Amino acid sequence: MDEPSLPSAAELGVSDVEYERILRDLRRRSGAVEPPTAPVRRRRSRRLPLAAVGLIAVVALLPRLGTGDPEPEYAFLQTDHGQPVTYSSCRPVQVAVYPAGGPPDAEELVRDAVAQVRAATGLDIVITGVFGGHAPNWNFEAAPVHPDDPISVSWQDGAAIAQLTDHVAGVGGSRIIPGRNGSRHLGAGTVALSREYYALLTERRDRGRELAVLLHELGHVFGLAHVGSRNELMYKDVTDRSSYGPGDLEGLRLLGHGPCT
Repeated sequence: MDEPSLPSAAELGVSDVEYERILRDLRRRSGAVEPPTAPVRRRRSRRLPLAAVGLIAVVALLPRLGTGDPEPEYAFLQTDHGQPVTYSSCRPVQVAVYPAGGPPDAEELVRDAVAQVRAATGLDIVITGVFGGHAPNWNFEAAPVHPDDPISVSWQDGAAIAQLTDHVAGVGGSRIIPGRNGSRHLGAGTVALSREYYALLTERRDRGRELAVLLHELGHVFGLAHVGSRNELMYKDVTDRSSYGPGDLEGLRLLGHGPCT
């Protein structure tokens, strides 16, 4: 049987390097043996959402190649003795919103995202309010930071946070708080979202992508790491997924059942 005809790199709107990576991924999924190659450093396009659409167009051909649905995948940022480091499971987790520079519906966007994380983890996550100015831990380096500081959600740019380059939509994480008997838990989380990227999404009226990026970064805040499956929202790059995948949900469920600290 002839192999299905694949669209060209030009038809997908991706570079030749990206196209070769896609073809290698298709061969690997279909069980083909691929000769070893030297690693290639990819330069990610500034117009990342459009590149992701091209990628989805090729992945959609996978069922014709006889592949099945991949297993759910999740990973944790920090573990102790094989168990994930988590927020306390018996205390409210507060979230503060700093909407300056964000989309017009920034507060509603955060509320929608928090509702999804609350449902997935079972944690008592509450929004304490909407504030002006900068959060105490807005740039991941400000000091002092108190362990009971709320998770801050704000919109920043590369002038404020070096990690927010042209191809980074957001960054997120929590601090490791030492506890008694050598235990550790998470606290004082921070989400910083790209003002430039969200301005583009607002112009396109792409609220689904706005929500997806925020959910991804909140996943980091609560302890999820990147995974290699594009079927999960915790995949390292922006895809067309706008909600948590099955692996994301299982990982968040486990993160919501950590110790009471």
